[in-house]
Amino acid sequence: MTDFVMVILFSLAGTGLGAVTGLIPGLHTNNVALLLFMISGIAGTLNLYFCIMIVAAAISHTFLDIVPSTFIGAPEEDTALVVLPAHSMVLKGRGYEAVSLSALSSLAAVAICFALLVPFYAILRGPVGLYGMIENAVPWILICISLIVIVTNRYPLRAALVFLLSGIFGIIALDINTSFLVQSSPVFPALAGLFGASALIHSQQCALPEQNLQECSIRLRKRDIGSGALAGSFVSILPGVSSSIAATLVLSVRREWRDESVISILSAINTSTNFFVLAVLFMFLKARSGFALVIRELIHVNSWKGAILPHPFNLFLAGVIIASCVSYYLTKGVGKFIARNISRISYDMLLKVSLLTVAAMVVVFTGPLGLLIFGVATAIGLLCLDLHVRRSTCMGVLIVPLILWYFT
Repeated sequence: MTDFVMVILFSLAGTGLGAVTGLIPGLHTNNVALLLFMISGIAGTLNLYFCIMIVAAAISHTFLDIVPSTFIGAPEEDTALVVLPAHSMVLKGRGYEAVSLSALSSLAAVAICFALLVPFYAILRGPVGLYGMIENAVPWILICISLIVIVTNRYPLRAALVFLLSGIFGIIALDINTSFLVQSSPVFPALAGLFGASALIHSQQCALPEQNLQECSIRLRKRDIGSGALAGSFVSILPGVSSSIAATLVLSVRREWRDESVISILSAINTSTNFFVLAVLFMFLKARSGFALVIRELIHVNSWKGAILPHPFNLFLAGVIIASCVSYYLTKGVGKFIARNISRISYDMLLKVSLLTVAAMVVVFTGPLGLLIFGVATAIGLLCLDLHVRRSTCMGVLIVPLILWYFT
């Protein structure tokens, strides 16, 4: 009974921490995980519950991070592609609907992840055992993704130009140490410029419409959530591949670029990735994310062999359920609050406030070098829009450096 109560309490605490990191651009659950790791020596007996808190935070973050992406155009590595469709829905008075759609997609993805857990184990470690083969094929998979992204564009030559330009920029920018006030990565200013600031600057509208706060019936497309959850499972086993890269592949293959589909697919991928990162930790004792690495350091991880889930994987899954349910309502609540008040601001003022907020976050986390990266990235993002090339083409900023890393 005591364990049950502790699991609930620490899951709720982790959900709160994940909500905070999700709502603040530039913060990540890895920051929370590292903080708990540093204080674990003081309260070593609570390490298991700290890990449950980390798991809950990792799941909660994937729900709440849609809010800043939607309303201020501040993306993370996992939400970069969602900025333009979500912000487009805000301009149509459907900002709350965009947030609600994302929250419901993430919640549905968690349910699908539980259904896929045993097949996932069977394919990767059980009778089929394809884990090693898939892992070795990563660079070739990335090359295929690159070709698909370029060829499926309306203007392939323009797309190739933007993809290569983004890739060269990524090779240079992602090798720069941008740590300033805190440990940080150049990925944030790069994506904030490519997908956030450029979208805000490019949008032209004199007034922000009244946001619809009615609880409309949101229809999830099964293939959006299903393909998102499946793609998330593959992200968890492919080193270096992000949710946005996986979403780029899914969207390009399906040629599905409706605002609602992009939001659903990316939200499902984002949440399911963290779910399966946890599964991979117990299957192969490999940490595919910062939060999984901290968990492996804090507790002894028992390998998952056979039909019975190892302890404490079962407790972590309970934390996932609690965090998902609470985060769903929390995301909708925060989204409704912002949507209710945002239309009181003129659109011109909203643009200025959003750009200043993103720029301020860039300076705080990455300093002057980060601001330089942010500026160059914004210029490339604007070029992409002016050439009428799909925004996913700018994912070359991550794909090209990753391909080179595998071959060098």
